[in-house]
Amino acid sequence: MSNRAIAGVLLLLLARGAVLSVAAVLLIPAGAGIFLNVVIVGVDIATIVVTGRLIRKSHGSVRRFVGRFVARRDIPLAGVTMFVLFVSLGLGTLVGNALVFAGPPPASPSGVDVPLWLGLWSLLVMPVTVALAEELLYRGWAPERLTAAWHPGVAVVVCAVAFGLQHAPLSATSPGEAVVRVIATGVAGLALGIMRTRGVTLGALILGHWAFDVIGLGLPALSSALS
Repeated sequence: MSNRAIAGVLLLLLARGAVLSVAAVLLIPAGAGIFLNVVIVGVDIATIVVTGRLIRKSHGSVRRFVGRFVARRDIPLAGVTMFVLFVSLGLGTLVGNALVFAGPPPASPSGVDVPLWLGLWSLLVMPVTVALAEELLYRGWAPERLTAAWHPGVAVVVCAVAFGLQHAPLSATSPGEAVVRVIATGVAGLALGIMRTRGVTLGALILGHWAFDVIGLGLPALSSALS
């Protein structure tokens, strides 16, 4: 694998975070931060389209790349994936807070009112696009390509770091919280990357990621919108 090809993979890995950072810089100061959730879905769709084309170029079809979904195998593994996400994000957050704040983080400002459309958007749309985009890119195409040039462990770590960095601009109210978010999601990305190298299918990772976002993102957002 040429250096140019490696650079292309790294560029795609970092592109999501760059676009989301620009969107956050433009929207949050203008008091339109809730529309960052719309931008996220747009970036997800673009990621799915681009990654899908790259996968089809090397594997013929996305279906073949993801593999056959076997319910009795992949549904339990999706449950394990969801559990690993909860644990790894929790541990990553503890470590991040200890490193950045030397203890619990400062109290966050009161949250904004969540409109009903955003609650429904966070429950019905975002978990689907986020799970598909992030798993296809960070645990699918990119690590496979990098493994052609690097040790698999290095490829997993690089993808985990990029996965963490893309979360920096998302709802962080201070630089310290952004660093904690990067650490926490980086640890989660590393855990999922290791699961992938141990044979967990992309289908199980996608389903588990979707379920995690429904429970951890969608339902709380809808609950806030209805309260």
